[in-house]
Amino acid sequence: MKQKLGNIFGIISIISAVLYAVFFSLSRKQFTETFLVYSLLFLCLYAFYKLSKHAFHVNYRFLSKKWSGRFFNSDVLVLVLAVGVICRLLLLTYTPNLSQDFFRFIWDGNQLLAGYNPYLYLPDEVMRSGASPIPNAAFLHANMGELSSGHYTNYPPLNQLVFAAAAFLGGKSIFATMLWMRIFIIIADVGIFFYGLKLLKLLGKSPYLILLYFLNPFVIIELTGNLHFDGMVSFLLLLSVYHLLKSQQIKTALFLAYGVLLKLLPLIVLPLLFKKLQWKRASLLCLAVGAIVLIGFLPFYSSDLIEKYSGSVALWFGDFEFNASVYYLIRAIGYEFTGYNVIETAGIVLPMITFLSVLLIALKRKNEIPEVLLSSIVFSFFVYLFLSTTVHPWYLTIPLLFSVFTRYRFMLVWSFVVFLSYYTYSNSQFTENLVLVGLEYTVVAAVFLWEVIFFDKNNLQKTKLNSL
Repeated sequence: MKQKLGNIFGIISIISAVLYAVFFSLSRKQFTETFLVYSLLFLCLYAFYKLSKHAFHVNYRFLSKKWSGRFFNSDVLVLVLAVGVICRLLLLTYTPNLSQDFFRFIWDGNQLLAGYNPYLYLPDEVMRSGASPIPNAAFLHANMGELSSGHYTNYPPLNQLVFAAAAFLGGKSIFATMLWMRIFIIIADVGIFFYGLKLLKLLGKSPYLILLYFLNPFVIIELTGNLHFDGMVSFLLLLSVYHLLKSQQIKTALFLAYGVLLKLLPLIVLPLLFKKLQWKRASLLCLAVGAIVLIGFLPFYSSDLIEKYSGSVALWFGDFEFNASVYYLIRAIGYEFTGYNVIETAGIVLPMITFLSVLLIALKRKNEIPEVLLSSIVFSFFVYLFLSTTVHPWYLTIPLLFSVFTRYRFMLVWSFVVFLSYYTYSNSQFTENLVLVGLEYTVVAAVFLWEVIFFDKNNLQKTKLNSL
């Protein structure tokens, strides 16, 4: 039986590796083919989850007696780590096929290396000046897309330093720079694996649950494959929350601030900390985070920084729109009654509703309880995404990771159906299919409501009956 189980693990691992290779041999214009392969990879994840759950409970050992139990309590975790790392390493040499953002990452990194403030210069302006200090400037500019080249960078300072480190190690080679970016992203994911296990142990949950993140095709494809740094942000936020639960406030503040300096999104978590830390300590922590973030921006400070950076960030709320849910409904109603796009108004109102919703979650839920705090983090990011005007797939990374530590699996479902948004890139006009967008959010909303309302209600009733 054990040999048979090991063989099945091996077969699924090989199939997954082959599917990843096939996936990155396709272009984003081939939506049907990529979605089919993506779906098969999720089937492999499901099979891996069921097998790992069984193997963990029967204490399955596939390592020799000399090595078994040396690294982890369960050999299944060794397998999960090995398969996850191998699948990521297989993608080292592939060019991202779903996103062109990495061209801007390389541009910003080289610009910083050349001694120029990346927040102050548009790629379009640099190219028009004809004096670009950036290696392969024309190629990078041509491939990053007009949306990126015509706007100031919105990536925070720590992210810029990561870009610069990759550019330094990669030299003038785009391929080598891309390779180093992937290595950084893989290291962050491995860090998530180990600290995820620590947090699961702290919560008294089964360690094999970490595979829902570490072997998730969404994570491997969007982060390692398409070079998005949301996994690195998630790692820093995970470190912050872990040290929070260990009552280590200094480390909590440091890692949370580092996360904000990589991407601004972890700021959403700040209101949720007040019940856990009480008002005085939480206020001090917020001040510490704010001070560290300001210090991080100081090397880039100029009289134009605030205007250009805030203007670039504001575009994501008042100008850009992609794969939205509530906003698209508001937009349709707005067209009906006003005859024009109401994104400027919605871009102001929806963030305010998001803030008030997170504040409500912070005040009303028992966030001093670790399990409740973790689910509050998931709910807060979920609200933010549902009310956003722009929801690129990789934005799901943080709530997906933290959902692993809760009973909720709606983010896992979303990490699958979010791929429907890539239909947009399969046509030359880059037109969204609103039927597919509607299907995506209908499925996610249905699972969310079932888990949060009906599932929780049934569990509460069972608890009351058991207490009688």
